[in-house]
Amino acid sequence: MRGHKTQQQQQQQQHASHGSHPHTPHANKPQTPRADKRDLLTMNQAEVDKRLKRLRRQAKFLDACFYVPCTCQRVRLGVESLVGLVPVIGDFAGVIMSLLFVSMICGRFHTPASIKTQMFLNVALDFVIGLVPVLGDIFDILFKANMRNLELIERHVKEVRSSAQAIELGAAVPKVKAPASAYIPRIPIKKGAAGRILERTRAPAA
Repeated sequence: MRGHKTQQQQQQQQHASHGSHPHTPHANKPQTPRADKRDLLTMNQAEVDKRLKRLRRQAKFLDACFYVPCTCQRVRLGVESLVGLVPVIGDFAGVIMSLLFVSMICGRFHTPASIKTQMFLNVALDFVIGLVPVLGDIFDILFKANMRNLELIERHVKEVRSSAQAIELGAAVPKVKAPASAYIPRIPIKKGAAGRILERTRAPAA
């Protein structure tokens, strides 16, 4: 009986020791932050071109997928422009499509707040003036808020990528240290007799 009790006590002590120090191999594992898939600095050029191509296709579908007859293919219409011809309901449907396109842009690329503000202003201006009968429809066809927003993100992508490439090229070029002979100290000429002697010695021989 005593031996059986001692075995039980040993087992309880072992369980208590395991319970106080649980084996958790992943508890102290540092969590690496997730990379932002919209970051232009970490994105390769092929992925940038692929995403821009999708955005161009969507903007063209909304604003410029049909030609207006008798305009020599200069004036284009899109699905958003055609829907906007319906009074009131078409304007609300058009602004929803434009906002979805802005959301699509922000989902593809990391967009600064200033560019987002310009995009929302383009959509708001298109919506407010589009409420005016006839004139609003003409303005919607000519203004093309979605194409303007596409130009904004294309310009931003180009600026960020060009600046990143310039930084990489600057880091790749090794800095050449000038030789010691390039630094020639200039001795100031003192006034008085000693100064005149130094001037004579510096003067070129005739």
